Amino acid sequence: MRNLLAANFLRLRKHKLFWGLLAFSTGFGALVAFNYYEMSQIEPITLDGAFFTYPLTVCILTAVFVPLFFGREYSDSAIRNKVAAGRSRSLMYTANLLTAITACLLFCAAHMIAVTVVGTPLIGFIAMEAKLAVPLALGSLVTMAAFCALFTLVVMNCSRKSLSAVVCILGVFLLLLAAIYLRSRLLAPEYLNGLWNAAGEYVPGPPTPNPQYLGGAQRTVFEILYALLPSSQAIEYASREVQNLNWFPLYSLAVIALSTGAGIALFRRKDLK
Repeated sequence: MRNLLAANFLRLRKHKLFWGLLAFSTGFGALVAFNYYEMSQIEPITLDGAFFTYPLTVCILTAVFVPLFFGREYSDSAIRNKVAAGRSRSLMYTANLLTAITACLLFCAAHMIAVTVVGTPLIGFIAMEAKLAVPLALGSLVTMAAFCALFTLVVMNCSRKSLSAVVCILGVFLLLLAAIYLRSRLLAPEYLNGLWNAAGEYVPGPPTPNPQYLGGAQRTVFEILYALLPSSQAIEYASREVQNLNWFPLYSLAVIALSTGAGIALFRRKDLK
């Protein structure tokens, strides 16, 4: 394991895509902080929103990085050579997952550092209390690890780099869209207090049942799906309105365990010839 990780980290230090995405994350964090400064000139605003935007951006950066970084191992026959040299497939899979998580966490750290360095002199440090900010940050990092576990599952069991890249990048956007849809349904009110007329005007009226409202077992299913999706968790952390703060890390750990177990089982049976 140590040798596998050392080789991966050596490649990571020399990989141009990694440094490019790290620079992008840093620059984007600085840009977000500066935008918040411009908004603070119009109305009072804190740096909290800028600081916690990274879950939504880093999941996309990681979806780009993981298949392009590890997919090359198939095209260069590196995986086949490792197996021929007697390397354990389980250890190879785990080493790649840990490398992906490390790169992802560095992207997150780059964003947070950039926001802090640029935003603090302009607006001030984040106003959120440490007892809430620390669990939010730590929980969001576990969610990022869940994304890495899903991407690693795809990459390690797909021999074509281009296909795995398409699946990961398209998949992360589909997950985000699914999270947005689930969130909108869960936030739909039970009753409507008016209607929109043909002229596009809102006309107040007596409370009427909302056909979009979810109740009973259907709402329970939607809540479970929303809690399990890493994309849903990323949205909640970015909005800083996490109601299941203590449960989200457990859901993320469940996703990591299930996807890693399935990924290793499939990879051990995969024909590398």
